[in-house]
Amino acid sequence: MPPRTRLGGLNCSLAQTLDVVGDWWTLLIVRDLFIGANRFGQIQKSLGVARTMLASRLEQLQHNGILERRGTPRRPLYVLTRKGRDLFPALVALMQWGDRWAAPGGPPMRLTDGNGQRAAPVVVQTCDGATITWENARFAAGPGAAASTRAFIEALAATRSPDPARVTPDVPGIAPPADVLDRADRGKASSAWTQGGPRRGRPPRRRLHDGKNR
Repeated sequence: MPPRTRLGGLNCSLAQTLDVVGDWWTLLIVRDLFIGANRFGQIQKSLGVARTMLASRLEQLQHNGILERRGTPRRPLYVLTRKGRDLFPALVALMQWGDRWAAPGGPPMRLTDGNGQRAAPVVVQTCDGATITWENARFAAGPGAAASTRAFIEALAATRSPDPARVTPDVPGIAPPADVLDRADRGKASSAWTQGGPRRGRPPRRRLHDGKNR
């Protein structure tokens, strides 16, 4: 298997986050820790992952400050740190997306509070409580932006205009114009060209649709 590409060098908080928890086993381990599985054997039974791989991921999570190892050497207990617990909203948002788009049989798991009240959909809000959606979202350079990141964002802002491609195509009766679809197709072809076309020689990606604990 080719070496994993590192993303930590990109000037992007999302890329740096994926560099820490972007591996699928890592996120599923964090999920199990939130659910209450904090022993090695419990997590291994839940995921069916090889013990060596699980040990490696737990060690990496500890190294990155996502969890702490407590208990005894023979009976370790894995506990999320504050840094790890801060992943909770992101994990719930991903789960809710999966409930909507990747769970044809319905949500495999329900999230409630201690009184049994179901969790509302995760939304993004301004400091004043107004909802931010993909339609009204705007990105600006932050204090940690590199010069290249700042230039990229400012260049996009300078050329921003109403774009018919932002029309939601999955709303009944609404579809983007044909010329927008043509541009989208050309964009896909251009992207494949600039990236050297499809990658070849990689081993097949392991699927997680085995129905275990989902």
